[in-house]
Amino acid sequence: MRKRLLSILLCGTLMGASLAGCGTKASDAPSAGGEAKTEAGAKAEEGAADTSAAAKEEKETTAAAAPDDKSTTGTNTFVDGGTEMALWTFQELHVDFYTEMADRWNEAYPDKPINLTVTTGQSSALLTKLLVALQSGTGAPDLADIEISRYATYLKENYLIPINDVVAPYEDEIVMSRVKMYRDSEDNYYGIDFHLGASVCYYNMDIMNEAGVDPATIETWDDYYNAGLQVLEKTGKPMCAVEISDLFLPQMMLLEKGVQFVNENGEPNVAAPEHAEVIAFIQKMIKDGVCEVAPGGQFHVEEWYGHLNGGGVASVAMPLWYMGRFANYCPDLKGKIAIYQIPVWNKGDTRCVLQGGTGTGVTNQSAHPELAKEFLAFAKLSEEGNRYIWEKLGFDPIRLSLWDDEAMTHDPDNKFIQYFQTNPFDVLNEIRAEYGIDLIAPDISGAYAACSSTLRSTIYPNVFDLDLEADVSQLLQENQDSIIYD
Repeated sequence: MRKRLLSILLCGTLMGASLAGCGTKASDAPSAGGEAKTEAGAKAEEGAADTSAAAKEEKETTAAAAPDDKSTTGTNTFVDGGTEMALWTFQELHVDFYTEMADRWNEAYPDKPINLTVTTGQSSALLTKLLVALQSGTGAPDLADIEISRYATYLKENYLIPINDVVAPYEDEIVMSRVKMYRDSEDNYYGIDFHLGASVCYYNMDIMNEAGVDPATIETWDDYYNAGLQVLEKTGKPMCAVEISDLFLPQMMLLEKGVQFVNENGEPNVAAPEHAEVIAFIQKMIKDGVCEVAPGGQFHVEEWYGHLNGGGVASVAMPLWYMGRFANYCPDLKGKIAIYQIPVWNKGDTRCVLQGGTGTGVTNQSAHPELAKEFLAFAKLSEEGNRYIWEKLGFDPIRLSLWDDEAMTHDPDNKFIQYFQTNPFDVLNEIRAEYGIDLIAPDISGAYAACSSTLRSTIYPNVFDLDLEADVSQLLQENQDSIIYD
């Protein structure tokens, strides 16, 4: 039976329910996971991901009216006697990934085939439906993609099952930070990510060359600021931008200081003195014209993409998975963007932090938990899975051996290799050589989801867009005191 892709209406509960159990309203922005997107963007990436005639013949599609009103369901090639499994994801591109990996699983393990149904829908609605199903004890899938900022909510009440046993065979082959971040206090792992998410700086070399600034000379944030002054003087362009409805730049800077948005007990830590220092530095850049508030408020909206594509800013500090945004939404910048390591506060500090993510876990309602765990590890930790993740999705893979596979990392036909002046794997290998592979990842435990929501809805709009003269320490403390979580 051929693969099929079809669209079906989500039920009213999925459309209307509000997120439960977080103690705060979660944003529908595509931010923290780095993988959600606008409808137009999803279509652009979907087209880029698989344009072969055979693939098009195998897929039947029926579009619904609006992204909030639909879900998309895909299946792998049906196998008689295969175990039926269900997986939910909020990202359409992941449908093809999982169904392809299910086909490869069935080829590799014909003695235990699976028939996988993958359903996707609007992020907040789908994750709400998942949480309701887990809380009620019925209706949840075998596996689910969960956006990083909300993961702690799903670790409560044993909604997900530990996957340590299936991760163990891969521990020496992957960057374990991307598994360890989805763990509990007893070091049980509950999720596997799609990508490394190493944060880097993307420089528009047309602007940098016009200003006479070599990004290779930028080591510290003071260097970056001073280079930004020169860029502004020579070109009239700001060096960078900051979001007011997302947290990537300040979180990146804070992680470099070794500080998280939650403390070691999972309690809110947004009032940390180091956070106030980071905000003050960004405010300084804004006041001096080195930094601007991103048009549209964040780095995942059409207004921003148009501004970026038009050369409106000299650089962007984001994780490596943002390569896909450039390749899909900024065609005029092809061949003009160079990737370098991010600046640090002091020479010698670590220049690698991990940001964004989507963890995939096995729910406690799976009728076949052992098989589901084995498939999950195969899909996201195997060489086959990681090649697909890079070649089709453009995410920096967590499997280390692939970083040295020149046939893949220097493939002249790869659209990401073609797009950028510098090779992203050269940057990854520089990071590995300098800092090893136990990299700094966000602590997403406890109050992280509630803190993330407050930062995006209240704190950053106030300190970056509305009042640069605000008493930052007081504002942070007041907001920290108001954060409710459970």
